[in-house]
Amino acid sequence: MKVPAKLTALAAHLMGKTWAHETTEQLAAALDKQVEQLTDKRVPEHLADAAGLSSVPAYQPGLIDLRGDAYDMALYLDALTTSAAVLGDADLVQALREAGETAHELVARLAAAAHATIPAPTVPVTDAA
Repeated sequence: MKVPAKLTALAAHLMGKTWAHETTEQLAAALDKQVEQLTDKRVPEHLADAAGLSSVPAYQPGLIDLRGDAYDMALYLDALTTSAAVLGDADLVQALREAGETAHELVARLAAAAHATIPAPTVPVTDAA
């Protein structure tokens, strides 16, 4: 982002608005930078937290929290899809719909992972047959 663009972005932020990138190159660079920053900051934290899990049930709280975050994201994507439909942007609606479907699938998969932390009931050998 050039200096005038940075100033425009800052001014927009101060007015409660966000900066929209004007080219695919700018957007791709912003997305790449976001991934790089998150990776640098969060991977060590996540690895340290995960290394502290000493039993299968210990995964539950994190999975429950993560599922809640994913569900919130799915709901927001649904709202964005509705808003984009009102604007009449079919390409954006389709992209948001697909993202929303993926988010809802992630919610279901995280629920399955949380359920996997519950030990299977043991069946006495005499009752197994």
